[in-house]
Amino acid sequence: MIVSKSTTAINDKSPSSTHQSVSITTGKPVMLRCLLSVAIASSLLLVGCGDDNDFDTVIGSDSATSVKSISSFNTAQINTQFGLDGTATPDAKCDIKIEKVSYPTVGAAGERTNATAALMLPSGDSADCQGDRPILLYAHGTTTDKGYDFSQVANPQNPAAGEATLIAANFAAQGYIVVAPNYAGYDESDLDYHPYLVAEQQATDMADALDSARTIIARQQRANDPDYTNLDDSGKLFISGYSQGGHVAMATARMFEQNDEPVTAIAPLSGPYALAAFGDEIFRGNVNIGASRFAPLLGIGLQEKYGNIYGKKSDIFLDKYADAQLPSETAFGDLVTAGKLPNNALFQKNPTDAIFAGLSQGKLFSVLGGYDENDYLIKTDFRAAYVADTIKHPDGLMTENGDKMPAVAPENNLRKALKDNDLRGYVPTMPTLICGGNQDPTVYFDTNTGSMVEILQAASDKNSAKKLNITVLDVDKDNAAERPDKSTFMMIGQASMNKWNATDIVTNVQTNFSNSVEKVKADATAQGGVPLLAFYTNYHGGLVSPACTQATREFFNQEFKPA
Repeated sequence: MIVSKSTTAINDKSPSSTHQSVSITTGKPVMLRCLLSVAIASSLLLVGCGDDNDFDTVIGSDSATSVKSISSFNTAQINTQFGLDGTATPDAKCDIKIEKVSYPTVGAAGERTNATAALMLPSGDSADCQGDRPILLYAHGTTTDKGYDFSQVANPQNPAAGEATLIAANFAAQGYIVVAPNYAGYDESDLDYHPYLVAEQQATDMADALDSARTIIARQQRANDPDYTNLDDSGKLFISGYSQGGHVAMATARMFEQNDEPVTAIAPLSGPYALAAFGDEIFRGNVNIGASRFAPLLGIGLQEKYGNIYGKKSDIFLDKYADAQLPSETAFGDLVTAGKLPNNALFQKNPTDAIFAGLSQGKLFSVLGGYDENDYLIKTDFRAAYVADTIKHPDGLMTENGDKMPAVAPENNLRKALKDNDLRGYVPTMPTLICGGNQDPTVYFDTNTGSMVEILQAASDKNSAKKLNITVLDVDKDNAAERPDKSTFMMIGQASMNKWNATDIVTNVQTNFSNSVEKVKADATAQGGVPLLAFYTNYHGGLVSPACTQATREFFNQEFKPA
């Protein structure tokens, strides 16, 4: 068992679990027919960062791990009522039981808090659904909704429904035990902020959820709970996550590796791994879709970790937006309508400070949505100070013949914090799939996935004895002619020896992606919309996410057994 640094003891004498009978209704699918709408929100499965704080907080025995039953689904319901047509999700092999685990963890500054996680259990007569089963530890994407709860599979009333249902059908219903934290700051957590992209805290939160889920499994087996008695943890641990969760998954794998804890394989997907370079690209003008959601989460989380990002929130945000607090019980669209946050504009449209002279306003989606004369989020003087530091201390990814690594000695406190949570330099030694799409307007592929791949390839070339096993997939081959020097599929180190039909699987994933793109554009045209807008707003959360999920399922299904 992994014992995370925040939980040295877990009370195993909490009250017995609450068993509620919750089932889905028959008739119309309870799952939303479309995973994500044709709106900016659809891009945000991120679905969508000083000093060292002490994470060795001891959680006392009064902070018990507990579990309660949420719902159950049989294979027929999964196959017919989950609304996953077009996502290449296979037919369910197993029924699934959904539980919610409550567990102790820590916040960004090491303070005690609590969080919840979904625990998905396969069941059924098939050998794939009982006995020794692998665990998938899954990290979800960015959300501004405080009530995001991954245990609410197929419940369209909860914002987690799309991502949670996709993962349940692709993994739990295929025989994996799935542990999916909601993270500190969400659902029933008492923390009044979320430590967004704070790598150490998020990895610790993941480990705490895994430890607690394993404790629950052992406890319920001792109690002869029929939902648990036919299952065992096989010891195989897979880690994945999308967008924000891609960063979290890679940070978690790094922590486990540092602690000599075994991990079977990982699949970080569409994550902001090169966080410092990504921040520089945005502040220098190329504003991503979802920026006004991510910036408050990031600024507040980093402030709690480092204490020096701002003196007060009005130092970074316009006064009229300085009271913004995310995550929130209020839907993001309602916050915009109420004037609490701008819809997407991050910066002033035409700043007069000379520091911005010569800077581009980025790609089309940035030009159209990243700027406004009055309703923008980040104060211009704050942005100017950041940009000045990028000029004085450029990131190695942004300079000709640079080393691809973060700036050596940035002086700006936000840049320092981003560097501290940047994952460049981590070289995973377990089998790894890195997946994304190169036209992503939310998490830039070349900046994040591309830079990691270059660094990992160089590490493999420099020291072949490390025996790296890294597969890289760009699901989007539609613009391959515009990127003749960029491969959409790479195998680094020993990846070519993996026992899966990689060529056929990659072709199938990329073809499914292309077909989905055409459908999104055709649907937009039929509805009188703009196909390019539909493409951009669906790309990150609605198109790349299911494609990378398909690739991950196929990659993990190798199980990486000894030859």
